[in-house]
Amino acid sequence: MDVITLYHLNMHNFSHIRHIFFDLDNTLWDFSANSHRILYEMYQAFDLQEMGIHAFDSFHDQYRMRNSHLWSEYKLGNKTREEVRLERFQHTLYDHGIDNRLMAMRLADYYIENTRRVKDLVPGAVELLEELSAKYPLHIITNGFEEVQDFKLVNTGLRKYFRSITTAESAGQLKPGKKIFEHAMRQAGAEASESLYIGDSPDADGHGSMNAGMSFIWFNYKKEQNTHRFNCAVTELKAIGAML
Repeated sequence: MDVITLYHLNMHNFSHIRHIFFDLDNTLWDFSANSHRILYEMYQAFDLQEMGIHAFDSFHDQYRMRNSHLWSEYKLGNKTREEVRLERFQHTLYDHGIDNRLMAMRLADYYIENTRRVKDLVPGAVELLEELSAKYPLHIITNGFEEVQDFKLVNTGLRKYFRSITTAESAGQLKPGKKIFEHAMRQAGAEASESLYIGDSPDADGHGSMNAGMSFIWFNYKKEQNTHRFNCAVTELKAIGAML
């Protein structure tokens, strides 16, 4: 189903909206592409093939699996951010028969320092922000680590579009918790009834924002089936401007 068809199926009245909130990773900043680029750079720079990881795809896939699991543990309060940063690489090395904590620490530091410097954005992000910032106050709500997300926004030139930035660290809760959305709206001086959230994650972004009383547009860039029954979904950012 193309983006135009999807748009017409989900025609929605957003005339009540006064504030728009965005997710950052994989909604505006192309996290998947940028992370892949830095992981490949690391694979070569640290000679991981010589250490016994014979294929980059194996390194990449194991890292993604380990990172996803550790982030789930972080959301439950079972891991600290420092543990997530280190253990996702330590466990990836273990998975390839490598027991080297020092190397895991070097990889963890390199990833944090270098991923945030990559500037690839989701297609249409700048154009959409230019259009919407002329009509609405825009805001960010993100689960990413605070110093990393701040650097990304400045480094990509996106910071100028946003009136407020809310991170999980500043709010004291990760999405999809209700508290982070309520904190962001208080910071923005917005009411839930006049607030719209745009994000790619059905759970963290969709269910989280709707539970806080906000309207929601699902940025379904993976073109998944809408089993969540969201009222409004797009597969490309350029479709959103015509709705608002």
